[in-house]
Amino acid sequence: MTSPIELPQVRILRRKLVSVPAARHFVVDVLKDWGTVSMLDDAALVVTELVNNALRHTRTPNVRVIVRRMPSDAIRLIVIDKHPELWPALQSAGPLNSGGRGLALVDAVTKAWGCTRLPWEKHVWADLEVPDA
Repeated sequence: MTSPIELPQVRILRRKLVSVPAARHFVVDVLKDWGTVSMLDDAALVVTELVNNALRHTRTPNVRVIVRRMPSDAIRLIVIDKHPELWPALQSAGPLNSGGRGLALVDAVTKAWGCTRLPWEKHVWADLEVPDA
């Protein structure tokens, strides 16, 4: 299925707890505008985990959230922070651990995810496959 060309959508959020739901609402609103409502739950989960990780594990003053439609008809969610030395990694959380499952959830619901390191920032990205209409 060929999709229309949509420009990437960007939101800059301050390093505050309210930025997590703000990122979720931003992504959901963009996907609704693009007509990809069948993937709202997965996209909301992914951006919640990625923004939460950036806020929890870095001291960056803000994060940038980008929603981009890829040529492969996937939706790419990108969270950018200014700490390229802190690299995301899957954890092995036990049943009694209160954390450490975020990237495992991202891995479970996405087509692919990863991290691109630049000298001044890092981009943690996740691709969600757009289901056929």
